Amino acid sequence: TRRKSTATVGARSHSSLSISHASSSYSHGNYDWVEPYPSTTSSGGAIDNAMAVASAVVSTTPTTTMTTTSSTKSDFSSTLTPTLPNNNDNNKFNTSKSLPIDNLPRRKSISEVLHNKQRKASVSRPTATDQDDFREYDRLQRQHYLLKSARKSNACAPIEKPTTIVDIGTANGIWALEMAAEHFNAQVIGIDIKPPTTHQQVTGPKNLSYVEADINDPLPLEDASVDFIFQRSMGTVIRKDKWCHILEEMFRILKPGGYIELIEQDLWHHNPGPVQNAFDTFMQEQCVEWGLDFAFTESLGIKIEETGFENLEYRQLDIPIGEWPKDAELKQFGFINKETRKLYLRNRKVFFMSNWGLSNEDYDLAVQEVLEEFEEYHGFTRFNCWIARKP
Repeated sequence: TRRKSTATVGARSHSSLSISHASSSYSHGNYDWVEPYPSTTSSGGAIDNAMAVASAVVSTTPTTTMTTTSSTKSDFSSTLTPTLPNNNDNNKFNTSKSLPIDNLPRRKSISEVLHNKQRKASVSRPTATDQDDFREYDRLQRQHYLLKSARKSNACAPIEKPTTIVDIGTANGIWALEMAAEHFNAQVIGIDIKPPTTHQQVTGPKNLSYVEADINDPLPLEDASVDFIFQRSMGTVIRKDKWCHILEEMFRILKPGGYIELIEQDLWHHNPGPVQNAFDTFMQEQCVEWGLDFAFTESLGIKIEETGFENLEYRQLDIPIGEWPKDAELKQFGFINKETRKLYLRNRKVFFMSNWGLSNEDYDLAVQEVLEEFEEYHGFTRFNCWIARKP
């Protein structure tokens, strides 16, 4: 029997994030954003149905409620307990003797293998080929439709009749493409260091264009020329010392009264199992080496306000990973979210294997266990959304 691993949510200061040991109950995701499914008969809606599964497994502890400011955020900690293997090879032992189970040899669990691996002293960022880009674009496409379905919209900022919309870090350009079709009187500009191909630009709407630019440099747009700026999933791209610069550039090009909307997910997983915890620990170490802020979602709201934006609105969007919720809509979202995680691990296979010194077999086993842990531990992804206005 394996003890459940958990993530505890509580009040915390804006100090650096740490992954530590804990022995508390399940972390409850915030599912208030989900509208009750038509077939739901209980008055509690989706959140009650989703949490019924977790409540049936272990006793629960209430967590802090969602806030609309950036002054209070959540704490993250997790229990790390090795997986006990199921050794069915009885030929290794003399079954005629009664041996203490502690004395029986066993294969190390994959979580122990990962934690005991000697990582390279210096790990370079993974380089992408055209094939890698295609696979990653496919993953981002699925994540786009997941977030669009969950949020019921491509944008939540109160924009009215915008004339210029900018998508920073446009990647495959799907968000910009749909916004151009939705706001046909607005000019939509997708900015990326590697924008979509010429073929995609030709077949897109006439009011859509893509610009090749490095967001670490000044943005190639005039002062006060943009009505709405959107940015999503850039936490693993923007260095810790560049966040202020990027926000200042947004402030510069935005018209007075214009809005920004940023959607970023926590780089750690909520309610991780031991194998996922090993992956999270590794990525936390690499963020330090690459100059990234592993806990940037904890302080981004403060940086937005310090830049000069006003009317800051903060929202949390917790999406299950896996089909463990009872609510039909959450189950569907969980299935898609789990597929995006599976694609991420597949796309990063060579990177993790080379830097962890893992065999192909061990990595595939680790991925399989991670996918099973999402269901067993009721894992979920927390997407954070900030909407703010330039005075």
